[in-house]
Amino acid sequence: MKDRLLTLARAARAWLLPAWSIREEGSAAAGSVFAVHRQQFGRTRVLERWATLHMAALQLQALRGLAPTAAPVVDAARIARTLDPRAPEESAHSPEGRVYRGDRAREVLQNEAFAWAFETTKSEIYESWQATLAANAPERERLWLALQMLDRVQGHLMQRLETGKLAALELRHREKVAQQQKAWLD
Repeated sequence: MKDRLLTLARAARAWLLPAWSIREEGSAAAGSVFAVHRQQFGRTRVLERWATLHMAALQLQALRGLAPTAAPVVDAARIARTLDPRAPEESAHSPEGRVYRGDRAREVLQNEAFAWAFETTKSEIYESWQATLAANAPERERLWLALQMLDRVQGHLMQRLETGKLAALELRHREKVAQQQKAWLD
């Protein structure tokens, strides 16, 4: 009984008190932004959008001071790194940001559970598509679109991965040039 009351009290507190988080939104082509989200009363709403993670993290820190919350922040370690005064500004378009997103895409693509779920879903949709009658055009079209969307999701993750690899090469090149400049000036 006591456990049930504690669980109910925690659920009520989570429902009533606001929770704040930062999420990366957008695509590489359109340019991504960092959004501060507010979760309260079972709803999630975007409060503000920022071009850099540092500015969004500062806003999150200010909001947490106004309204304490027990909700975890998405990737709190990354946010903590950006609040360090010595940390470089992390823009959604910076090489560091592209490397970060590429690493996250690699984690998803290398995840066995994701690969299994992706292939299983794809084969189930394909089998359903083959089993539908030719006269049932709307259902065949819906299944075909579902297959196309799965391919698009995988393609988007692959694009993020490749963009991250190129950004990592760019960072290494910048570091090498900086070392050469330093050696030349010394």
